[in-house]
Amino acid sequence: MKIKRVLVIFLFIFLLVSLSVNSVSAYVDIRRGSEQLISFVIAWAEPFLFVLFGSYDGGYYLFEKFLFFIMLLAIVYIALSNIDIFDNNPPALWTVSIIVPILSVRFINWQWLNTVLLSYQVLGVALAGILPFIIYLYFLHNASNDGTVRKIGWIFFIVVYFGLWSTATTEGYSEIYFWTMIISLIFLIFDGTIHKALMKQKWKQAEDSGFVQAISKIDEELRRLREKGGSIPESIRKREERKLHRRRRQLLKHIS
Repeated sequence: MKIKRVLVIFLFIFLLVSLSVNSVSAYVDIRRGSEQLISFVIAWAEPFLFVLFGSYDGGYYLFEKFLFFIMLLAIVYIALSNIDIFDNNPPALWTVSIIVPILSVRFINWQWLNTVLLSYQVLGVALAGILPFIIYLYFLHNASNDGTVRKIGWIFFIVVYFGLWSTATTEGYSEIYFWTMIISLIFLIFDGTIHKALMKQKWKQAEDSGFVQAISKIDEELRRLREKGGSIPESIRKREERKLHRRRRQLLKHIS
């Protein structure tokens, strides 16, 4: 009996080791295959991109220029699609939409490209930095209607950023922590006013939704009146239509 148990345990361990070895081998094969695929795509696409967009120092910033081309292509296409002359001429629309970004990207010099990249870097830092604050703001105001609870939350937030500010060794990080702490203090002081404004906006959205539904019902009534046509006397139909149109204009005023 003991021998059987030992054999079962040994077999189980052997299977685990075999599976582990196979998993590692499969992982290595997948990784090697992915690297080969990426190398193939780069080797195939780089000459075409280099001819189209040009580059600096034999490939420097080539991928970034390709991304700018895609972004400009989308913007130019949207802009040209609103022009009547291109509306019914898709070949011309696509031709101009492709040529304009290529010329823009190909002849942009290194200084301007670096400036544009720096602006996107600033945008990324700003968005990434303010996002936690916005999430925390809406979390507090949606989690509780009690002002005391929200103020405790803001105090905790300020304490955390005070700790980050006091221990930061980099000047840039220190300034970000400091101003975040100041803004949080302002939100703490005006918590009640801010909460009322957010709740007012929420109720406004709910009211707008109700107005839209009411307008949809009025449009449905107008459609029914037009479909009935001769079955309703002309004077009565026009009178009802005037009432519905008047009501519709009143509802639109509340939305706009």
